[in-house]
Amino acid sequence: MIFFSKASDQDIPGKNLFVPIALLALFTGIGISFAIHALFVGHDHVFGTTREVPWGILITPYVFFACLSTGICIISSLGQVFGITTLAPLVNRTVFLAIIAMAAGLMSIGLEIENPWNMAIYSFLSPNPLSNIWWKSSIYTLFLLLMAFNFMFLLMGRNRTARGFALGALIAITCGNLNMNSDMALLGSRGFWAENYMPVFFLTVSTLSACCGIILFTWLSSWLQNRRLDAESLNAMNPLFKLTVVLLIGIGCFAAMKALGGFSSKFADNPEAMRLLVRGDFAMNFWLGEIVLAILLPLALLAFSGGGRKIGLLALASFSTLVGIAVTFYDLIIVGQLIPHFHQYNLYGYPELYSYSPSLHEYMMIVGSVSFFLMAFLAGELIFNSLSLEKMRRK
Repeated sequence: MIFFSKASDQDIPGKNLFVPIALLALFTGIGISFAIHALFVGHDHVFGTTREVPWGILITPYVFFACLSTGICIISSLGQVFGITTLAPLVNRTVFLAIIAMAAGLMSIGLEIENPWNMAIYSFLSPNPLSNIWWKSSIYTLFLLLMAFNFMFLLMGRNRTARGFALGALIAITCGNLNMNSDMALLGSRGFWAENYMPVFFLTVSTLSACCGIILFTWLSSWLQNRRLDAESLNAMNPLFKLTVVLLIGIGCFAAMKALGGFSSKFADNPEAMRLLVRGDFAMNFWLGEIVLAILLPLALLAFSGGGRKIGLLALASFSTLVGIAVTFYDLIIVGQLIPHFHQYNLYGYPELYSYSPSLHEYMMIVGSVSFFLMAFLAGELIFNSLSLEKMRRK
């Protein structure tokens, strides 16, 4: 059973999900069609990226879903590998969410690449161990396979074998996550991504997004099925609530370091980018998205959630945090590229800042990736609940 802890709760097969699944499938197809059109006419004609700003908004869902999958794997391992019984009822759900989140992330980066088949073919035929990108794509592909086997053995009831695959997936995805900033910093040696705290930042944000994602989709599952959470799932919300509060405070410390870097060059290795983020054109993103939506509003909602017992407020705080994290990743990806490579030399005729604006194709491809993730979640609700109901009837 995937989304229920008790067979008695499975009295609704979820047929009301057919319509939203069909709509999300349509949006996914539209996003893919825009990607196919971009392949024919050329990315340089339909993307907002340039030679100076080669990475656009499409990297945001890739990083978001990859970090979400990483964090969910960590939370899943707490119940599956390390034996924390309180989180055990959520293991099946977290494994499934980790799989579809990583699939959505790989789909997003696949749509962004101008020749996606080259990555699939030559990563095997001509591997380059000196390439960070090769390691990242290989690690994420390995992680996806390990989690798929983990999920399969969980469904078969072979928990010991599943635990071995879960441990392997945890090691692989942790290595990939800690090295994420190195991939970004290689792009023209952008100092914005080379801060010393970035590996810990990515790991913290990944775990926070996982806590929020699990809470949100657990609540969404109960809301879609028009039922209340069972006692075991409610008990699992308590440690997630506490962990979310701690991680929000930790993210607040990272945000404070950014703010200090924006006002004083003593606190940053990249003062120009930090000023652009904190006091420049991206100030609205920083203060509203990274501070209010990601930290302050969730903390306020959690304070009124009765210690996490009010699941509706808990889910709303989680949604706000996830939106704020998405804005954080967008700023992280774009702002560092807008600082010219040789700005410190005051070259004549050199732009003070590069510019970037997402195109319609990029927006629609993001819609496709997000729709694919939501469609997979709803399909899981429909298929596995129906299978569990059929199994219960046979008994």
